Amino acid sequence: MNVYQKLNQARSLFHKTKLQKTGHNKFAGYKYFELGDFLPYVQQIFHDLGLCSVVSFTQDMATLSITDLEDGTVVIVT
Repeated sequence: MNVYQKLNQARSLFHKTKLQKTGHNKFAGYKYFELGDFLPYVQQIFHDLGLCSVVSFTQDMATLSITDLEDGTVVIVT
């Protein structure tokens, strides 16, 4: 399975999770997702599929690098 197939599988597994919004904006009266609501699921799915993600920031840009730990292929999203 290549890195793109693994990412498609990761998306499918992630969409099957039952996420709860724990953030609450008291002034506007709405709930929102916080990182802690979904990041543990993403990390577990990536671990199970042999993927590693690294986020980096510059002054002007954020970059997400996803590496397939089996063959070293890297996908970069800016």
